[in-house]
Amino acid sequence: MKRRSVLLLPPLAALAGCGSPGVAEPRPSTAAPLDYSWPDRHPGLTSGFCFTLVRGITPYPLIEKLHGEELERVEWPRVLGPGDGEAGVRTRFFVGMIRTGNWTVVVEDNGSLGVTPQIVQPLSAKRWVFGYRGGGGKPGRLMIYRDGDLALDLDTSAPERAIGSKVDEMRPDLLAAGLSGKNGPAEPTPAALTFLAARTHIKLAEEWLKTLSYLLVAVPKP
Repeated sequence: MKRRSVLLLPPLAALAGCGSPGVAEPRPSTAAPLDYSWPDRHPGLTSGFCFTLVRGITPYPLIEKLHGEELERVEWPRVLGPGDGEAGVRTRFFVGMIRTGNWTVVVEDNGSLGVTPQIVQPLSAKRWVFGYRGGGGKPGRLMIYRDGDLALDLDTSAPERAIGSKVDEMRPDLLAAGLSGKNGPAEPTPAALTFLAARTHIKLAEEWLKTLSYLLVAVPKP
């Protein structure tokens, strides 16, 4: 995404009730299955993407824990930008954040915050952190931490070689999502997002995400 000039954000209380960033509720599910292949086709995510789901924390405290910097309030197209992501930027992640229920969802184009152990392991103290990095024509990586413990680390090109303390516990949901076999699924993104929905009850559908406003945040890389 293109880098933006820093703007002062109004207080959260002032934003409440007017489409404030960081507060959203998923729309009720419909009878038709959701299309989780959309990130692989999105023109703003041609270099890849990363979703990070953090339980038990809202966006502003999360920004503090990540030593991040609030930049501005943006809509969905500007979270994705033209797909340049982290191009030319080696010291910071640029992410969009929203709140849904007891979770904060972090969205990146061509980023990898959610699968960076130096960030997500300490962040997982007393909470779950789910991260998935995929797209860009490469295999995906699914990483889950709980209270500093690596619960799952899975390469979608070799799901059977997944490691982590909760692999056996999560295996039924992995199998149901299609994350199985020596070579993994031909389309890992739908399988990974299906798995995340099963474990977190957050359905990362484009139709929902594009209706929201986000906090754009810069997070220093370790």
